[in-house]
Amino acid sequence: MTSHLYRDRDYVFGEAMLALRVKIGLTQAGLADILDISRRSVVGWETGNSYPKTESLKKLLAFAIKQHAFPAGKEADKIRAFWQIAHQKVLIDEDWLTGLLPHTTPIRVEQTAEIISHTAQLASGSVIEGPRVDWSDALAVPGFYGREWELNLLIGWILEERCRVVSIVGLGGIGKSALSVNVMHQVASNFEVVIWRSLRDAPPCEVLFEDLAQALLPQAQAELNANVERPQKILLKELRRHRVLLVLDNLETILEEGALEGHILAEYDTFRQFLRQLAESEHQSCVVLTSREKLVDLVPVEGNGAPVRALRLARLSADACIKLLTERQLRGSIENQMHLIDAYAGNPLALRIVAQTISDLFGGEIAAFLDQGGIIFGDVRALLDEQFAKGDIEHDRPPCRYGFHRPNCPLPSIHWSC
Repeated sequence: MTSHLYRDRDYVFGEAMLALRVKIGLTQAGLADILDISRRSVVGWETGNSYPKTESLKKLLAFAIKQHAFPAGKEADKIRAFWQIAHQKVLIDEDWLTGLLPHTTPIRVEQTAEIISHTAQLASGSVIEGPRVDWSDALAVPGFYGREWELNLLIGWILEERCRVVSIVGLGGIGKSALSVNVMHQVASNFEVVIWRSLRDAPPCEVLFEDLAQALLPQAQAELNANVERPQKILLKELRRHRVLLVLDNLETILEEGALEGHILAEYDTFRQFLRQLAESEHQSCVVLTSREKLVDLVPVEGNGAPVRALRLARLSADACIKLLTERQLRGSIENQMHLIDAYAGNPLALRIVAQTISDLFGGEIAAFLDQGGIIFGDVRALLDEQFAKGDIEHDRPPCRYGFHRPNCPLPSIHWSC
């Protein structure tokens, strides 16, 4: 089902929606099945990127009533407040609400102030208990294919084995961020606070610490100053006091390039020490890192039985890649689809980029694209050049005729010389 889209994320509704699902006790997929919608729609609601249609909202609230998700005796007021922050184009149907709750009386004029008060409570997260979430610039992942084994493994590490630090490592475009977002949504209800931050723009160390400290402890903002040691101590203290899920995406932007692979830049040495402390000391929180390279400082404390783990993502499975191509409405035989998938080494980002090109320039026909004999388009070249610059290549093999090394050659099965 299509949702009402809007330009800016609605964190109030997103947090309330997540808290309601947690209270109901269903996964995103489970709730989607109940409401007869796609899981993609549920993700959009919880990330504040879309609102439910009226009929879906009615189904959701009716099911929530059956699951006793609202305080007894206050169901009607809570439902009205939830309806208001869901920004529906129509007012709530009081007859429907009365039928939903046989003992409910229609709203009176003097109840308006009370409903507004409940709406304010909902915005602060006090109406439905759940984790306090700060998605920040977390990705919306409308289409997520495959990775079931990896997803279950990471959830087990975080929830069952209580790992302190979990790293997701892999080439650019392989799906690290998308996987971490899905993991975050799956395990959020088990934490008191959930925070997502991207390091893509390489924020200065002191700015990063202050931002995280303020997200964890908003009331301490006045106490924070330019001294990097103070926010760091606040962070460590809160991560020990509370169960926090902290996701740090794109860690490679603060790593050394070249020979010092996996080493954090000198100007981020305080942050390096912070990660080591989190890995080596007892606490009840979990930090999830995504990076193209494994951190050298964490390798000594990693292990199968250790509270520090690392998962390296391989190529996306063939079935998942075919679903991705089908979603992009590409046409071709299984043989041609597999040819394209192998050509781009099962990299979902590269496949999405080239799929758009095939759709725009070849009418969605994979065979017509392959007949061109290895055309490399701008966005794909930029992605691959970036991998080359980061050292994600094999140096012991000659380049193909377009100057690329495996596995970054975009069409190795077509023009590889060996």
